[in-house]
Amino acid sequence: MSRTKADLVDYRIQRAYSTLQAAKSLMESSNWDSVTNRLYYACFYAVSALLAQNELDTYTHKGVKTMLSQHFIKSGLVSMSHGKLYNKLFEARNQADYEDFISIDEEKLGVSIDDVEQFVSTITDLAKQ
Repeated sequence: MSRTKADLVDYRIQRAYSTLQAAKSLMESSNWDSVTNRLYYACFYAVSALLAQNELDTYTHKGVKTMLSQHFIKSGLVSMSHGKLYNKLFEARNQADYEDFISIDEEKLGVSIDDVEQFVSTITDLAKQ
């Protein structure tokens, strides 16, 4: 079975929304390190869908962040505030997942679920164009 670019974009969009739902569930138990991870990955999957739609390939998280900035933020298609949100989640996820003796709490994360939902919505809408 051959998959198309549209299949990949749709898959990544679905993954972004399901990961966002997982973050919401984890918020109920105040598991903030895991919430941070899931919020970041929701955004990551959305951006990955956008990159796939535009035939931009990269194989690293840093590459995804760079491509978002170079191709979508600098051009004005994505707002600077969305870029800052993505960067903040990128850094927080790296700390939560890889640094010893670091624990993320709601205050340290400093990102609202509403902002992440708006980010995912905006990016996936662009990816569908």
